[in-house]
Amino acid sequence: MTPAQDQPDSSGPTDPDTSRPAGDPFRKAAHRYRDSARKEILQTAGELVEEGGLGGGLAVLLYIVVGAVLWSLVGWFLDHLLGARWIVIAGAIFGASAGVYLGYLHMRDALNRSQPPQKTTSETRKSSEPGHRPGA
Repeated sequence: MTPAQDQPDSSGPTDPDTSRPAGDPFRKAAHRYRDSARKEILQTAGELVEEGGLGGGLAVLLYIVVGAVLWSLVGWFLDHLLGARWIVIAGAIFGASAGVYLGYLHMRDALNRSQPPQKTTSETRKSSEPGHRPGA
C-alpha cells in the first residue's frame, strides 16, 4: 500500500451515500430539494380545477387543447380512411367542447361540496314566523 492509501481523507467527514464531503453545497441543495418534494402533495388536474386560481385555469386550458388535438387526430385518421375532408374539423370542435364540459364538471362538483344546502322559501317562511313550533 502506498502512504496515501493508508491515511484517511483529511477534507472532512463524507456522506455515506456519496464520496463527497459532508459540507458539500450540492449535497445541501439535494437535501433541500428532497425535503421540499416530500412536503408537496401531487394533485390531479381535477383537484387543481376545483381549487381554482392559475393552476385550475391552466388545467381547464389543457383539457381544451388536449381534447381538440386528440380528437383532431382521430378525425384526420377517419378523413384519410373514409376519403372525407370535414371530420377533422368536427373532431376538433368535439374535443374542445368535451374539454370545456370536463372542466365544468370538476368546478360543479367543487361548488356542490363547498356550499351548504339552501333552504326552500317555504322552510324559510315557516322558521321566521314568530311562535312557530315545528310539529305543533
